[in-house]
Amino acid sequence: MVHREYYTRLYGNKEGFDKIHNALVSCVTGSAPPEKWMCFPEMGNLIVSAYDMVCIDLARYGFSETFFSLRSRPPQDPSGCIICIGYLRSLLFFQVYFKLGCPIPATSVKWMTHSAKEAETWPNHFLERKKEFTKLSELERESNREKSKKEPILDLSSDNSFDAF
Repeated sequence: MVHREYYTRLYGNKEGFDKIHNALVSCVTGSAPPEKWMCFPEMGNLIVSAYDMVCIDLARYGFSETFFSLRSRPPQDPSGCIICIGYLRSLLFFQVYFKLGCPIPATSVKWMTHSAKEAETWPNHFLERKKEFTKLSELERESNREKSKKEPILDLSSDNSFDAF
């Protein structure tokens, strides 16, 4: 299958493919407009394809996920082949450096539906780390749930709730 066909399927349609393809074409002058900015989860699949390594999209208050190569076999020890990208206020991407063996988020849903047979063993190398991430995320959610029970309910019915804004 030709790469264009493969990625058109991955991104759902020709418009999805074109959006990502056009984002990769560099600007000739000036600052890059928003349509040229890196976006996740779409770019996660391209990063792993280009560098043949694991890419983690780490979001503090969002959906974090791990991207594996869609078409290639993993190396003997892929644990050293990880790049993690975090967000700063959804405007700036930065590289996050992990300690060896730290927990990692669940596998990208698109990877599970679009990966080739050769790539199917990538997640097996990270099962325990993904379980640990899930466990820690559940603990954090429960802690946040308990904290929110102690917070007073915000009354939005009063007519001056948003005067400060």
